[in-house]
Amino acid sequence: MQINVSNEAKEKLKEDLSKKDSDKSLRLYIAGYGWGGPSFGLALDEKKENDLKVESKGFEFLVEKDLENMYDKFNIDYNDNFLRKGFIISPDRG
Repeated sequence: MQINVSNEAKEKLKEDLSKKDSDKSLRLYIAGYGWGGPSFGLALDEKKENDLKVESKGFEFLVEKDLENMYDKFNIDYNDNFLRKGFIISPDRG
């Protein structure tokens, strides 16, 4: 599994994580389902038995092994404009 983090997302993650006093990793997970398919989220979490550990741009991501069977690659970007502000997590089936 591969996780690509844009430079904008990297800077925002560094900023957000510097405010937290935690040694937990970032979990990439399915946050829900809609008409366009699943939406994805990020949260701080501890490694569980069924997790893969993926490192990208100095960050450690946790992903359930079942998610790896559905997607080979994820792209994480950050957008900060009046229409949309936040992380954009999109899968790429490769």
